Amino acid sequence: MIRLLLMFVLPALLPIGLYILWRAIAPPKFGGSRAIAREEWEPLPWPWLILAGGLMVMITVFTVIAYPELIIF
Repeated sequence: MIRLLLMFVLPALLPIGLYILWRAIAPPKFGGSRAIAREEWEPLPWPWLILAGGLMVMITVFTVIAYPELIIF
């Protein structure tokens, strides 16, 4: 079960998590959020996040189909 989570769920959620961390931690000088620094809400770029997660899931599915020995339990 953990392998399935790592192969399918993690690639879908990782881009969103990394983006939120980057925007919250990085100072505005390095691309961080001025809105977060002022404690305001800022909309996320959902289309880009969904695209990145979908691309990572497609790569994972292709890898599983091309190399089925990776998922032998």
